[in-house]
Amino acid sequence: MADPSATWLSADSQNFRVHYRAGHRAQAEAVAQAAERAYPAVSEMLAWRLRSRAEIVLYTESDQANGFSTPLPVNRVGVYLAPPDEGELLSNGVWLEVLLVHELTHAVHTDKVRGAPEQVRRLFGRLPFAFPAALNPTWMLEGHAVLAESEPATGRGRLRGPVFEAWLRAERARGFVSLAELNAGGRRVPVSWQYLYGVYFMDFLRREYGHRAQAALTDETSGHLVPALMSAPTRLTGLTMQALWLRFLDDLRRQVDERAAPIVTQPEKIGPALVPATFDIGQVAAHPGGGWLAVVRDGVHGTWLERISREGTRERVRRLNPGARLDVSPTGDVLVTQPDLCDTHYAAFDVHRLAGTALQPLSRCAHLRRAVQLQGRVLALQVDAGATRLVEVAAAPGTPPRVMWEPPAEHELLDLAASPDGQRVALVMRRNADWRIVEFDARQLPGAEPRTRVGRDSPLQGLRWGPLGLEFIHAADGVPNVWRVQGDAVHRLTHAHTAVLAHAGTAADGTLATVVIAPGGMALHALAHTESLGTGAASVASADAAPAASLATAAAGSAASASVLQAPQPYRGLSLLRPQWWLPNVATVSGGQQAYGLSTGGGDPLGWHQYAATALFDRRSRQWLGSLEYRYAGRHGVSLQRSLQAVAAEPSAQRGSGSPLERHTQVQWLSLLPQGTLERRVVFGLGAVADWVDQLGSAGAAGERRRDERLLAAFVDVDTSGGDVRSVGPNRGMRASLLVESYRPLAHGDPLRYDGTVARADWRGFLALPMRSVLALRYTEAYATGRTEPFSLGDAADNWVQLGPVLNDRTLSLRGYAPGDAALTGTRARVASLEWRVPVADVDRHGMRLPLGLNRVSAGAFFDVGGAWREGSGPQRWSRSVGMELLAETRLAYTVPVQLRLGLARALDGPEQTRAYLSVGRSF
Repeated sequence: MADPSATWLSADSQNFRVHYRAGHRAQAEAVAQAAERAYPAVSEMLAWRLRSRAEIVLYTESDQANGFSTPLPVNRVGVYLAPPDEGELLSNGVWLEVLLVHELTHAVHTDKVRGAPEQVRRLFGRLPFAFPAALNPTWMLEGHAVLAESEPATGRGRLRGPVFEAWLRAERARGFVSLAELNAGGRRVPVSWQYLYGVYFMDFLRREYGHRAQAALTDETSGHLVPALMSAPTRLTGLTMQALWLRFLDDLRRQVDERAAPIVTQPEKIGPALVPATFDIGQVAAHPGGGWLAVVRDGVHGTWLERISREGTRERVRRLNPGARLDVSPTGDVLVTQPDLCDTHYAAFDVHRLAGTALQPLSRCAHLRRAVQLQGRVLALQVDAGATRLVEVAAAPGTPPRVMWEPPAEHELLDLAASPDGQRVALVMRRNADWRIVEFDARQLPGAEPRTRVGRDSPLQGLRWGPLGLEFIHAADGVPNVWRVQGDAVHRLTHAHTAVLAHAGTAADGTLATVVIAPGGMALHALAHTESLGTGAASVASADAAPAASLATAAAGSAASASVLQAPQPYRGLSLLRPQWWLPNVATVSGGQQAYGLSTGGGDPLGWHQYAATALFDRRSRQWLGSLEYRYAGRHGVSLQRSLQAVAAEPSAQRGSGSPLERHTQVQWLSLLPQGTLERRVVFGLGAVADWVDQLGSAGAAGERRRDERLLAAFVDVDTSGGDVRSVGPNRGMRASLLVESYRPLAHGDPLRYDGTVARADWRGFLALPMRSVLALRYTEAYATGRTEPFSLGDAADNWVQLGPVLNDRTLSLRGYAPGDAALTGTRARVASLEWRVPVADVDRHGMRLPLGLNRVSAGAFFDVGGAWREGSGPQRWSRSVGMELLAETRLAYTVPVQLRLGLARALDGPEQTRAYLSVGRSF
């Protein structure tokens, strides 16, 4: 979310409104120009123009390249001002333009509408089901967008890029996916498999059925309130989607085999696998003591720094955050650069030194994406609102880094490496399709001039500088492999049939470890010795020529485009809060009587303000009812709810004749103050609740007040739990919460009001077991003094445990028992649970005629014990239960996940009974 403490401005272009921080006017202008250039082509491709001006928001809250697009509550495009620095996102296109084309394609695609959904939107506004294209499967949404971003002939975008082509070869060996599995999403590798299959399908569609095929397909999918994917391509192709998919896979096999033929004729030279295919291996570095350090994620236990020997034995050193990068000096000192939460709103990279198994921070909130060490100094690449520079990290954490060198305008610094003697540093620098490795004399920084070592017209990455020279990854023949610089020539050291994504640099003994795409994930290979498999020129006129002057001249020579943005205005989120949708609403209030009204809601482009309101009028009681909820910055919220209930049931003949009614009113305020890191999150909170019930007469006049509860609350929540994409929910760490609620400050001596204090402590712990199973434990202790509402044990759902802080809630789940039992009610309560959870099957199938899907099914066996009492230190009787649960991860209309929990619990104490239940979400 955009930081609300910053100063934000807004400015309009012809088709867009751009929101940006003060000081980022140049970035806003560049984004607006790129958007205006891209918009006509995107609109023509999809045969649609946006019905309303799109809001573009520029973010510096993340150091990782990304963006997003959403049609709700308004057409909004988010742009993260951080250029990509590795992987499949590297291409020859200007990264900002590629990103804008991709996200604007989403915006235009999801905005497109016709038929019944168009009439719904015209009448009721921006309701979710009035945007049918947004309910398309992910692969369709991303397929359109990646195809739009791509120009294979120039190397722009991901279609037929070296990394996507490598994943296709791996998928060919593994077996291409069925359409039902692709529709379901699931946990398959690569993470971008929806993008991969989506873009190649859209490319097939365009090649086979013409350049208007995308528009024709979006025409069909934008005209149904319920997604009709199976019949979507029938008008265009004469085939159902299932039949068309099979035809596409036949075409894909032929294409992959043809393009792979010249690659696989030469035997692979990457060495044997030390680590077989796993979910992800992000980095690997040679250690001077022997073996390697690697950043490994198996999809179950999180991301770990592992020490790997030459024999393949593995030892976990410490847990890291996803996206961590490594640098190991010739003396064995290890730097870890990883993203983490910073000032709650930011995901910033910082540099740490590994000391044993601990990480000692060298910077804080400094946005340093890569770092190397040389002779006691630490140099790093810093990103700042899209600009990159070389800096030196200060010895004292918190001191701003010192700028060593800034590249010419429109150039990006993406990677760096230091020579073993600490005398030189090399950088990957690019501008559009001009990729260079430049070298500095580190002793002369700042003020040194670079010289070009390598120049290419396609991506360079993975710099490592080992004892045998400077090495990097380049796809000279369409396959990313490791190359070494030697004088004015470069030598290829590996030959992979898929792609080398990372490498450790050749060690002193000649061994080279590489991370290679494999069927089912990424594998770590070790090549015993390296030799030249081919050579190429470094592509520079002179290895000693400094490029700075020519690059600066080129940058200055490109005339700046005329401004497309109007004068800026201060961002005023509240002025943009007009209702975005409305619906008629009918509610049964008592005895079959109906109250009539409407619901509406909205939000601002930066996402700070969100609200939803329902207003109802009951003619019988002449009362206004309904609800109002408002949230600010995701941290502060207020809500108001008012409803009517009959005091007693009426005979059907007398319904509506004027029996007494109760008016229930509840007002709640809750404010959160989050702190911490990705591994340890702490939330402090304050809140208040007023809950009262008035008895109404037949004419709606207020009578006796039957309940009047008012309390203040404070809580703290500490969360170190975590899970991974393939684990059964949280599988490590713990979460502990303490809530204190007091009626006393608001009682004012009224004998009709509660005046006591309530405290509730809740702890949950998770322990990973073999077979991806989890041992989950829960302990809850609740205690009240003075006059308070009592606690009640029973049922299978505990709102606090499942949803987080819920004020004025006195229910605690105890499966197998009905709520409201006097023996399970008291001013003090204690509950404990022991639960074993295990995955049963990853079904990962989604239908098309009926848009319902099922992903993972998992099972659990549990033991619950609890008791409630009013006096003493414990209950006179404990109530125990055992049972089993099935948890089904279902998916509605391709995009809406719903976890359903089906359980059977057996009460072991008191009147034995077996209770079946169906609930939403995990038990805890």
